[in-house]
Amino acid sequence: MWKKIYLLTAALVLSACSEQQSNDAFLALGDQAFSQSAWSEADESTRGTMVYSFLKEYSVTGMKSETLIDLLGEPTGYHEYDHDLAYFIGGNVQSQYGEGYLLVFFIKDGIVDEYRTFPAID
Repeated sequence: MWKKIYLLTAALVLSACSEQQSNDAFLALGDQAFSQSAWSEADESTRGTMVYSFLKEYSVTGMKSETLIDLLGEPTGYHEYDHDLAYFIGGNVQSQYGEGYLLVFFIKDGIVDEYRTFPAID
């Protein structure tokens, strides 16, 4: 019994650490303060500089997809499934999706389940 509790606790701690590390990766794009109005007027490069601030300000995992669209506007990119929300953000990188990174919010039952960029930010 204690072994199961220990393994569950370890898994939760590791998952929390890995999400924070992925958020910290966005700092490489910049740390400009996020606001809905600034985001809506920004180009992809400037949006990239706001992602770190956005993820610090909002708890995205578990958020309703409608709330995310209210904050970021309609998706600007596409990734595999219509229900996933994708946004082009800055970065001097080329991928199969085009110039810059593609920030994808994976939606499960109308809720953000996880998010990541393609390609991954180093």
